[in-house]
Amino acid sequence: MGYKHHNPQNRAKAASLLRQLKGQLVDVTGVQVEARTNIFAAAEAYWQLSKAAGVHLYKVGDGWHADLEFKGLPPGVPTIVGTPEPVATRTEAIESVVGMMSICAQRDSVPPPDPATGLRWFRFDDHEVPVDPGMLESFAARIPHVEFDATHIRRELDLLRAEISGDGPVTADAWAAAEFQTRYDACRMCCAAMAFGIMQVSYDPSAELDLAEAPAAPGMH
Repeated sequence: MGYKHHNPQNRAKAASLLRQLKGQLVDVTGVQVEARTNIFAAAEAYWQLSKAAGVHLYKVGDGWHADLEFKGLPPGVPTIVGTPEPVATRTEAIESVVGMMSICAQRDSVPPPDPATGLRWFRFDDHEVPVDPGMLESFAARIPHVEFDATHIRRELDLLRAEISGDGPVTADAWAAAEFQTRYDACRMCCAAMAFGIMQVSYDPSAELDLAEAPAAPGMH
């Protein structure tokens, strides 16, 4: 079973470790952060140390991970950023997250962008789907009143994947070749997913889904 970031005990430990590591910040003057994805590029300005909630340090298999978790971010901005790849030792993981914290500390003096104007990005398998922030805010406001939940949304995304890419993952090429209406429907469902806190979905060929009998989720109009 994987590490659970939302487990209360893990969160308490993460908050304690954050307080400890704040005393170990390093000079990152001149350090350039590589935006590996559109998701990262759109989110990094919101990742400020003043918004950090905890540091999750854990081991999976032979690799160590260190994730910095944030609170109070706009809808659609990922709340966890971690080591790109697992590292061999606990010390390396701590060094990595201290570097991230130090970069985030520099951003505390710079106001973040207006969340009403910057695109969000949803990771749909191997493709990043742009999400309009105005639509996202509207969907998020309606969550208490809709009749479906995250399970319905994941099922709808599975159905849309089948339309876009058949029996494989969604790719940029498959997305570009899909019908306009299918892409529009997918954009709306990705937006709905983000409103529920789902930031990405991944293709799982082992998952069984009877597309002929899968019930459609009620629409979010």
